[in-house]
Amino acid sequence: MIIVLSRLLSKYFTTKLFAATILVAIAFIYVGFALKDNPASLIILEAGIALTLYFVAIIGYTRNNLLIAYGIIFHGVWDIFHYQGVFIGTEIPDYWPSFCFIIDVIDGVYFLMIFFKSRQIAHRTIDRIN
Repeated sequence: MIIVLSRLLSKYFTTKLFAATILVAIAFIYVGFALKDNPASLIILEAGIALTLYFVAIIGYTRNNLLIAYGIIFHGVWDIFHYQGVFIGTEIPDYWPSFCFIIDVIDGVYFLMIFFKSRQIAHRTIDRIN
């Protein structure tokens, strides 16, 4: 769905802006889960990771869009750390880590391919100019 929305909304927003927005949105989902009956230490951990990914999105947007794609993929890895509370015990629905991991990796790889492709096109254009 995110890939389809990205394509549909590309008339109105750049792919880079859309991907950065997605990264920020998914980063704060676990903060929402943590706020429901979890200890303060888990809330702080989830908020810390969310803020880190927020800054990755900003830096990726302003300097290197590949960071946005890598941030989305990293979030998929973060999902796996939540699987059955083995590493991180934030109370979340049982299906969420697996579901979100798959979505994040697919979306992250998609944006990585888009950003690599746009980079190659930009390099070819510069080469032609020189």
